[in-house]
Amino acid sequence: MTENLYSRRRVIQMGLGSLAGMGLLAACGGTGGSSDQIKLQLIFWGTATRDKLTKKAIDLFQKQHSNIKITSQFTDFNSYWNKLNTQIAGSAAPDLIQMDMRYIKQFVQKGQLLDLSTYLSNKTIDLSDFDTALLDSSKVNGKVYGVPMGGNYPTYMYNSVLLKKANVGNPPDNLKWTWDQFAEYATKLSTALKSDGVYGTRDNSYDIVSFEMWMRGRNKELYTNDGKLGYEVQDVVEWFQFWSDLRKAGGSLPIDVQTGLGSTAGPESDPLIKGKTVFTGLWSNQFEAFQAATKSTMGMASPPVGTASSLYLKASMLMSAYSKTKHPQEAADFIGFVNTNPDAIKALGLERGTPGGSKARQELTPVLTSVQQSILAYMEKVSSSGIARVKTVLDPSGAGAVADALTRHGQAIAFGKESVSGGAQAFYQDAQKALEAGQ
Repeated sequence: MTENLYSRRRVIQMGLGSLAGMGLLAACGGTGGSSDQIKLQLIFWGTATRDKLTKKAIDLFQKQHSNIKITSQFTDFNSYWNKLNTQIAGSAAPDLIQMDMRYIKQFVQKGQLLDLSTYLSNKTIDLSDFDTALLDSSKVNGKVYGVPMGGNYPTYMYNSVLLKKANVGNPPDNLKWTWDQFAEYATKLSTALKSDGVYGTRDNSYDIVSFEMWMRGRNKELYTNDGKLGYEVQDVVEWFQFWSDLRKAGGSLPIDVQTGLGSTAGPESDPLIKGKTVFTGLWSNQFEAFQAATKSTMGMASPPVGTASSLYLKASMLMSAYSKTKHPQEAADFIGFVNTNPDAIKALGLERGTPGGSKARQELTPVLTSVQQSILAYMEKVSSSGIARVKTVLDPSGAGAVADALTRHGQAIAFGKESVSGGAQAFYQDAQKALEAGQ
C-alpha cells in the first residue's frame, strides 16, 4: 500500500464517471432558529456505518465552527432520489446534498446544484493536491457542482467461509474471468451448498452496474455522447438470456427469495449477509460496511469481463450544495473541511471511497484497518490488471429512470411475467423514452 496510490498505479486514469428511513425536512436552506447560529441540513444515502462516520466528521466540524449546527439524515439509495426530489419540490431542500454521477447532470440542468468554482478558486475548498483526473471526471459542462469523496471500482464480493465449505476452488486470482466461467462457477457453488439452501450468486439481472460491465465488456457504453443508448436490443436480449439460463441451472438465488429479503441498498437485506448467496455485486467502498455486518470473512473478486476491458474507476459520492441555500459559504466550508481536515479524513476513512487528495491518503495510511487495507489492495490490483478502461461518457439526464426500467423489467422476466425477448424490447423502449424525457 502506498501514499501515492493514484499517481503510481494510474488508478484515476482507468476510469471516469457509484448508499435507511428519512422524513421530510422542515425548512428550505437551513433556516436558523436564532440570529447567531446557522443551521445546515445534510442528506445522504448509505448504511448505519456511513451515518456513524458522517456524524463523527460533523461533530469535528462543529467544534471548529461553533456558530454552525448541521443536522443529517440518511436513507437507502433506492428511496433517496424520490425523497430528495420531493423535498426540493416542496421548498424543503437540504443545504448539503450527497450526489451521484448517474444523477448529477439532471440536477445541474434543473439549476438545483451550486456551482462551487468560486469556492475552489478562493481556497474555501482547497483541492490543490487533488487528483485532477478524478475532479475532472465529476465536472458538468466544465464546472464543479460536487467534490468526489473518493473513487471506487465495481466488485463481486463473496463469503470466504461459504466458498471454502463448497470446496470448488477459489475465484481466478488474475481477476480475468468471463461471464460463462462465472456462471459455471456459481452453479457449482449452488450444487455444493444445496443442502444449506445457499446459491452461488444473487440475481444481478436487474443490477445496473453489472449490466454496464456486460456492455463495456462488449466494447460498448451505456450511453452515447448525444444522450442516446449505446447498445442494441440484441445486447439486452443476450444479457437477460444469460441470467435466465443461470436461474434455470440453479446458479442464482430464486427471485422470490431475493425480493423477499427486502429492498434496502445496505447490508441488512442483502442475500450475501443473509447467508443465502456466496456472491453479490457491489462497489469496492461498500466492503467495509458489509464486512462489519457479518462474522464471516468477506473477499473481493472482479465482476466478469468480456472481450474488452470493462471496469472503470467511478468518482464516488460527491458532496454538493443546493443552489438556493441561504448559507452557501458555510456549505462550502463543510465541503472543504471533509476533504482536507486530517481528523475528518480519518473519521470518514474509505467508506465513501479512496480520497483523491494526496495529503488525505497520507493521513489515512497509518490508521487504516485490515479491512480498509483490503479495499486498497483490491483497487491497486484492478488498476494494474488491464481489466479497467476509461469511461468517457457522462450519464445523461434520465439515466436514473433507465436504471429503474432495468429493475422493473429484469424482475418481471425473473418472475416469469415477461419473456426474455419481450422484456428486453420493453426495457429498451422504456429506456429510450426516459432519455428523451430527460433532454
